Amino acid sequence: MADANRSREVYDSLSERILRFEYPPGHRLTEEALCSEFRVSRSPVREVLGMLVENGLVDKKARAGYSVRRLDLREIHELYDVRLVLELAVVDKVCERGMDPEELARLERFWRGLLEALPAMSGNLADSDEEFHEVLARSAGNGVLQQMLRYVDQRIHFVRLADITNPDRLRTTCLHHLAILEAIRERNAPRAADAVRRNIEWGRGNVEAALKDALIRAHQLR
Repeated sequence: MADANRSREVYDSLSERILRFEYPPGHRLTEEALCSEFRVSRSPVREVLGMLVENGLVDKKARAGYSVRRLDLREIHELYDVRLVLELAVVDKVCERGMDPEELARLERFWRGLLEALPAMSGNLADSDEEFHEVLARSAGNGVLQQMLRYVDQRIHFVRLADITNPDRLRTTCLHHLAILEAIRERNAPRAADAVRRNIEWGRGNVEAALKDALIRAHQLR
């Protein structure tokens, strides 16, 4: 159990570095360096590298070893296609089931508060945006749906880091989220679906700019 927990810790640490572009695309990962850094044997490191390959974060090539996977714009757009399908299923289910009134009110207060405070910006808004969608997925009451959405969100996390970088973008995000919440409060599935579609397609429109920003950040961190 201790070895399994340690492998999970190493995996979580490496995957976060990759998703936040601390390790840019093409960055090489070696067993020796990882064993030394995390003070573990080769067995858990190999297990972790295999998990990273399986989850599409790392490539393995003969005689070249492991390296962070290079991003493919087409694949990112395909992930957005999948995210849209999942998010539409989420709000449809939440409108059918209803949402915990206190959780709904908490989200409304938070995003309305950010909107009213503009042009001020505060906090980790990328994580706040991710948490918003995770709460909705949890409220849908379908664990598999929630797990699938979390996987997609992890793969496009770098876009969220570039989504809310100025007051205009924050205003757009707040309005989208409040529209989704209002539709859920009314249990109006068609309106909720329209609001979700606008939110996700707006995020998709930021993909190329977000990719450029992420690569610049990665270069600065090197």
